[in-house]
Amino acid sequence: MPIPVSAETEVLARRLATIRGQSVDEVVRTAVRDALARAERPSTSGLTPEQQAKVERMLARMKALPPLDDDGDPDAALYDDHGLPR
Repeated sequence: MPIPVSAETEVLARRLATIRGQSVDEVVRTAVRDALARAERPSTSGLTPEQQAKVERMLARMKALPPLDDDGDPDAALYDDHGLPR
């Protein structure tokens, strides 16, 4: 039974088929099989995709922050030269 697709999807599938030297059926089957395998693969982190995306956004924000001090020691901002809290 044919699956109706948009004109854009058909153009993209035909372009990929031409590049790969395969039929449209082969490239669509391969793409769907690969996407299904990724979707069914258990997450290695145990997080949902939404949770993983949130973690990645937080990590990106943290990486964008300037360093706490010049020598890269995170304790320098918390303790003085005598080891006492600032």
